Amino acid sequence: MPQVVAICTPVTDHMVLVEEMPQPNQGAKILAQSWQCGGNAATAAVTCARQGMSAGVIGFVGNDANGRAQYVDFAYNGVETTHLYTTDEEKTLYTICLCDLKTKGRSFISEKKPGRQIREAELDLDYIRSARYLFLDVNTPATCAAAKAMREKGGEVIYDASLYRPEHEQMLPYITIYIASEFYYRDRYGAQADIFHCCQDMRRQGPHTVIFTLGERGCAGIGPEGSFALPACTVDRVVDTTGCGDTFHGAFVVGKAQEWSTIQCAQWAAASAAIKCQALGGRAAQADFDTVARYMQTGQMDLSFLPQRIAHYAQQRLSLEEI
Repeated sequence: MPQVVAICTPVTDHMVLVEEMPQPNQGAKILAQSWQCGGNAATAAVTCARQGMSAGVIGFVGNDANGRAQYVDFAYNGVETTHLYTTDEEKTLYTICLCDLKTKGRSFISEKKPGRQIREAELDLDYIRSARYLFLDVNTPATCAAAKAMREKGGEVIYDASLYRPEHEQMLPYITIYIASEFYYRDRYGAQADIFHCCQDMRRQGPHTVIFTLGERGCAGIGPEGSFALPACTVDRVVDTTGCGDTFHGAFVVGKAQEWSTIQCAQWAAASAAIKCQALGGRAAQADFDTVARYMQTGQMDLSFLPQRIAHYAQQRLSLEEI
């Protein structure tokens, strides 16, 4: 049974890197492109698996080439898919991700439909209870039931709130670790609000740990040991930040499994996210435990694993035709 379980909606990302976003009626040259799998909770589970934890996913993909590629990619990254199901109801979600080197920004073009999400009656609660950690990124009857089951057995429930929506905060009573983005912080409280006051406001509603990831400004939060603020890791280059938040979530749990303090977990998570930034997409630059440890100890990134993984994902679209 896995240590980590994620209830997720897997996504297929077509990553396109350009020097600068084109203006209307203008063009831009593609510097690199990559077909990768994504999704917030799904990628957090991949991070855990790449760093040595056993992980599994729960959810649905479409009965299509992109759906079949999800199984292949989870297997490639060491995530079990015994509770990932195929459906004819909806296609696998697909997103075009435009990334530019000038601003390090990202723009997403996505399909309207949210994808087939697992229903409460379809949950295998015994499978969920067998794990220690549960990743969630949506508020549904099924995720509420799963969170309650995990908390009843004394496990940790980690919620990824990438953008502010009122329904996210309805999950606070069921969550133990709530990690939100700088965009959530800005839209929920305002950019000038005291960040620790915001964390305390959320902690009063349920979680023992609340953290805001702040991009190039690092992260800040409050855990059982008190408040902390960390600067961002200094890196020579940033290729793409897609999946950084997901990586932070996954790596934070890796630290929890080591029984580290909240601030140590956040430092580890930030280092893992910094390495992820060294390649296009959310999966290509997912580092293993030893690579992150060396970076933490020496400040030097060993990126010798990257060429093979970049090549794998550059060819991923070709392999879809063969699945």
